[in-house]
Amino acid sequence: MTPSPRCLALGVTVLFAAAAAAEIPKPPEASRVKNLVYQMRNGTVRVRDPDAPKAEHAKNVAAIKSVAEWLAFTIATPPYNGEPVPREDKTPAGVDRSMRALMEDVEGFSAREGQGLPPASGNQGKVSPEQLEYAAEFGKAVADATKVVLDNSARPIERINAVRMMSIVARIPALALADPLVAIISNEKTPDTEKLFAFQGLRNLLEQTEVLDLTVHISELRRDPVKLGSIGQALTNYIMQKRTPRDDKDKAVIEFVRRYAVEAMARFKDGVLRKPNKDLIFRPSWTLARVMEQDPTAFPPFTIQEQMEAAIGFCSQKIDPDMNLDVAAYTLAKISVIFARAANLDAERAGRDGTLPVMHWKVAAARLSHALATWREAAKLLPKTRFPEMVVTLASTANVLLALVEKEGAAARTGAEVQAVTTWATDNPPKAWPTQSAILYKDDPQSVLPFPTAALLKTPDPKKSPDPKVGDPKKGPDAKGPMPADKK
Repeated sequence: MTPSPRCLALGVTVLFAAAAAAEIPKPPEASRVKNLVYQMRNGTVRVRDPDAPKAEHAKNVAAIKSVAEWLAFTIATPPYNGEPVPREDKTPAGVDRSMRALMEDVEGFSAREGQGLPPASGNQGKVSPEQLEYAAEFGKAVADATKVVLDNSARPIERINAVRMMSIVARIPALALADPLVAIISNEKTPDTEKLFAFQGLRNLLEQTEVLDLTVHISELRRDPVKLGSIGQALTNYIMQKRTPRDDKDKAVIEFVRRYAVEAMARFKDGVLRKPNKDLIFRPSWTLARVMEQDPTAFPPFTIQEQMEAAIGFCSQKIDPDMNLDVAAYTLAKISVIFARAANLDAERAGRDGTLPVMHWKVAAARLSHALATWREAAKLLPKTRFPEMVVTLASTANVLLALVEKEGAAARTGAEVQAVTTWATDNPPKAWPTQSAILYKDDPQSVLPFPTAALLKTPDPKKSPDPKVGDPKKGPDAKGPMPADKK
């Protein structure tokens, strides 16, 4: 029987995949050097001790490379890549050979979720220079090893786990991973399944701060604002795409992956990146403002989860001298009302349908409240000519609303608190109104907010509409008028 062209094509694809996977080297034997690498991670052994001979340096670097290649190349071997274990395999039966166990090994040489390198003993709770040296070397070794997998593997399971490995190692100051992660998210042909972990990796890198100053990035990133700008631009390019979902499931996938890109953008410490001579590099805060304000150039529309991440990140960033605080405060007032409305509607939906809420509303309220308080304290230090009182009064008013959601949950009756924020917004519109459009940055006439296509909604008259449920919850705030009233 002559095989069909389709069968031949499938056969060629399988052969190509097998050949590509075969190009990935066999994992090196690393058991003898693991302990040495652990010591370098903990700071008890230095990668390049200036008092040690160069041969010692070479041995340490080789040990790190061996462990990185063992971790990365193992991904492409059975059973980690989904293939059955060969009969000749002599691994003892009791050894855990799951992908979970392998990623735990990766964490052992880098850091577990929510953690970084363990503070060195006797270093006053700080990561030692020896550990930072290890992080840089280990990050470079992992970048090189995972590149071999990505360059030669056609198997999705191998490629995804290689990027996943990078995202875990990015929990330590491994700056060598930044460029490979940016390359992944910038490649239009790379599937979102890989980009998801690349976003997590960039988030992990950007989340790391100096021990004594949590408002700045680790020094390796802080000294390279151009690299930070390239990360921000790559994230923005993805976040602001206009995509046409095939169906509701595809739309949910797009929103889910995109939220991790927004999370990464929200980890920038500076709202605006500039060169030492003050020339503009990039504005992370503008991307976050576009998410909060539902920039119509992006599709599908941003979810409340994405808007909350953007708001928290925006408030946590350093305030740039060219930012108009009255415009920023008005935007955050709208987000506070949108958040309360979404919480109430989700509580109704979950109760009606008997399903789980779409997010942890109490936690989200606490996070935004803390971010607004941080923003308020930063604004207090600014000169009166910047109108810092706009931020101070808005944050105090909105935090009363958020405290109620934090205490009582999504179903909290927030009518009076929402009306207080609405009244604040009515009394404190951007100072450029009504004669001209409001811009977020004094030096950028294109940063107009809100966007011209924003839907209109006037604050309902309580005498004509005693029941707040009659309002359309899908409509947004008036582009140049009062804030929308929320449900009670």
